[in-house]
Amino acid sequence: MKVLHCIYDHIRNPWVAGGGAFRVHEIYRRFPETHDITIVSGAYPGAVPYAEGNTRYMFLGARWNNYVLSTFSYAAKTANYLREHAGDYDIVVEDFAPYNPVFSFLRHKAAVIQLHQREGILHLKKYFLLGVPFFLVEKFYPLFFSSSVTISRISGRKFGLRGRTVVIPNGFDRELLNEGPEEEDYMLFLGRLHIDQKGLDVLHDALLLAGAGLVVAGAGKDEVRVRSLFENAVNSGKAEFAGFVSGQRKTDLLRKCLFMVVPSRYEGLPLTVIEAAACGKPVIVSDIPELKYAVDAGFGLPFRTGDAKDLADKMNVLLRDQSLRGEMGKRGKAFAYDYTWDRIAADYENFLLETVKGAR
Repeated sequence: MKVLHCIYDHIRNPWVAGGGAFRVHEIYRRFPETHDITIVSGAYPGAVPYAEGNTRYMFLGARWNNYVLSTFSYAAKTANYLREHAGDYDIVVEDFAPYNPVFSFLRHKAAVIQLHQREGILHLKKYFLLGVPFFLVEKFYPLFFSSSVTISRISGRKFGLRGRTVVIPNGFDRELLNEGPEEEDYMLFLGRLHIDQKGLDVLHDALLLAGAGLVVAGAGKDEVRVRSLFENAVNSGKAEFAGFVSGQRKTDLLRKCLFMVVPSRYEGLPLTVIEAAACGKPVIVSDIPELKYAVDAGFGLPFRTGDAKDLADKMNVLLRDQSLRGEMGKRGKAFAYDYTWDRIAADYENFLLETVKGAR
């Protein structure tokens, strides 16, 4: 099977490097070598094509140091690439974002859309009238596809999908299950540094009322603003920045934290929540529907979204109760067993093969 996957984000993209890019990387590197995979991502300064096993990475669009130009030029260049080359592939997967649709459904019978979080009215709150096109694209564009992948049932319901839809969640590396949890005196935020989406302003205010320090790990387009926001907390020893982390450094931060905090205002299915569970760590999550699964599974403690005082109260509950942290961590481990990347990649491969067969 020859697969073309179109996704603006990439694990080395300096502006985004979000969970969608890591999902694509982790899934396809587990595909059997009998498949031929091409991933088209948005260009950024220093991006060069490369290959990993049977997967080739291409970068299309402007390489200027400007995120807006990069994302819009990616959409134009990728749409043109599809016009010329879609027939070279058995299936095309489009990772959807309302800022850069590439209209793959016009170019291939076996076109699949992959959907993460739906922002809805937030487009208008963030961009006012300029957000109207993004709001409309997000609302109607996915309905043109006859096959879709969502990362959760909640996400699928929010998009109101038609046709054949499958839920394939995010996952984690199986080796995390072998990591024995320890405890050092810090709470952890691990994720993309986007103030509004990730609720980092709320986290900052809650930290002032909490009884332990915080490690902020991650990178993203708001990094300068986030570092400025937490400057006093850093100077007083209440917070520290770990920067972008991966590999063993990331694992060590997860398994040694007291718990992880996820104060997001909107989400899809964060990779880090599953990874924390696999490491036997509780999570404090905002009470948005997309994160309720962690609460239902017993390893998540909810707080009212956007409420710094309530977040601080929940932090202090976990900080005071070691036995509760331990019990929630055990529930997280038990939950995580069904979410390894190996299993998810196998489900993804089967879905693509069935889609190709159906299109023929």
